[in-house]
Amino acid sequence: MKAYFNTSEFKQLLKQNGLEHFEQIWTLETEWFEEPNYRRNGWSGVIKYPLVDSSGKTTWIFIKRQENHNCKTILHPFKGVPTFRREYINIQRLIKKNIPTMTAIYYNERTVDGKDQAILITLSLEGYQSFESFCANDENRSISQRPEIMTLAGTLIRKLHDAHFRHNCLYAKHLFVKNELNDINVRLIDLEKLKWLPLYSQIRRNDLSRIIRRGEPMTYDDLKMLLSSYYTSGGDLQLTSLAKELDALLDAQKHYH
Repeated sequence: MKAYFNTSEFKQLLKQNGLEHFEQIWTLETEWFEEPNYRRNGWSGVIKYPLVDSSGKTTWIFIKRQENHNCKTILHPFKGVPTFRREYINIQRLIKKNIPTMTAIYYNERTVDGKDQAILITLSLEGYQSFESFCANDENRSISQRPEIMTLAGTLIRKLHDAHFRHNCLYAKHLFVKNELNDINVRLIDLEKLKWLPLYSQIRRNDLSRIIRRGEPMTYDDLKMLLSSYYTSGGDLQLTSLAKELDALLDAQKHYH
């Protein structure tokens, strides 16, 4: 697979920091942001790293490296493909649909001595925090922007579903928010398990019931606002039956929130 660079500017920036080639990135030694996760007969880990340009400006990136950390696909049912390849492809798919997510600036993979190695570099979402962190902060419980933030989250998830994508891992930690003066944005991360599915019935219940059951520390009111936004935005699709089911599930979960 040919190396992907988001733009020539990013390619030059990586080069200026001694990270132009796969081997340079693979052997970069620094502290782990996320310690390697050993599974699927291999490992996968993440570092956060500063790129500094000729003017001294710093751009923070996440470098994700993995070895023999593969997932099986229809076309590769035995050996599988690197999970980062799937995440990289899914990032590009959402960007084409104008669905806010991460920005991939580099992807490449290789096989060395029978071991599949892959690298995915994304821009750090500076100024953002996960819904998990945002909602756990007591200072954020009564801020005036909170309804707008939850409304944006519901609209984002609806847009994802209207494009026939199911996240498959929709927790509060995978929704990111930037809450700054005149700049409120919500993005989706962790797209490794994202799938395109033809039927809405295969998509909506899975993601929405998951965020209801596992949305802590989002409150009942948070989830109520998110769902209300989801129901009223997007295409002209009938959601009456599903809305009743999800609202009943939310009411049943109320004492957890």
